[in-house]
Amino acid sequence: MFMRMNMRFRLLVFLTLLVFAAFSGTSAMAGLVAHWKLDDGTGATAVDSAGGHDGTIEGDPVWEANGKIDGAMVFDGDGDYIQTTLMDELHTAENFTIAVWFWTNVTDTGQQHILWMGDVAGNGWGGQQELHLSINHFAYSNIVNAYFASGGELDGTAINIVSKEEFTDTSGWHHLALAIKNANGPIVTGRLYLDGEWVEPLVDGFVNGDGDLFPTIDSTDKPPDRTEWNTALRIGAPGAASRYFNGMIDDVTIWDKTLAQDDIQDLIKGGPGTAVQPVGKLATTWGALK
Repeated sequence: MFMRMNMRFRLLVFLTLLVFAAFSGTSAMAGLVAHWKLDDGTGATAVDSAGGHDGTIEGDPVWEANGKIDGAMVFDGDGDYIQTTLMDELHTAENFTIAVWFWTNVTDTGQQHILWMGDVAGNGWGGQQELHLSINHFAYSNIVNAYFASGGELDGTAINIVSKEEFTDTSGWHHLALAIKNANGPIVTGRLYLDGEWVEPLVDGFVNGDGDLFPTIDSTDKPPDRTEWNTALRIGAPGAASRYFNGMIDDVTIWDKTLAQDDIQDLIKGGPGTAVQPVGKLATTWGALK
């Protein structure tokens, strides 16, 4: 009798763990609206396995079998990019996160855009409404940069994060993520993470040739305007300028929520599927219970 009750108890514990793991996986995965794995390996389409926002390959980038996570795509910095169809999810989102693996071939010359979205007239910096992750900035080299603005940097309507520490590595993969909270206000905040660690921003700003001070900030009480966004997300290039990415890109994910640092670190460890790992651990758990 006791052994039967004991077995029933063990079964109840196991089923409880199973439900919890399934719920944890679902809740943690909630919010993933696009995922370009870039594992396609051939053809002129980059498939979005999460939301169906497939991308058209422009220029002559090359599929690479050995990326960070399975395959990747190689961009030569000369006309290569992927034009996706993701627009609405970021156009109006209150909270969102954009994330990507990259391996750049150069850090000390010019601005390179890894991810970009906004007004097609946007050159990847200033004057237009746009969002981007990039290597370098028109005033600095050897840095990483995140930008979410309406072209009004001088009046503070911008999230403009320039890394305080230099970034010079051209020998390996890195993960970059921008998490935006309260994009419509009252206080917009942005956090940039490189390899899962918070990027401390350069806060002094810089003065342009006209003597204007451009602040570099990660929060503002003047929400950036997105009403003129007319071009879906691009991978590897901005709207108008030839500031193309030179290197490899892999595993681009877009979320309609503000990922916390722990979430981003989990993403780095195992990709978007990390959230369902507890299910895989149940065999061990059940073995321990028996």
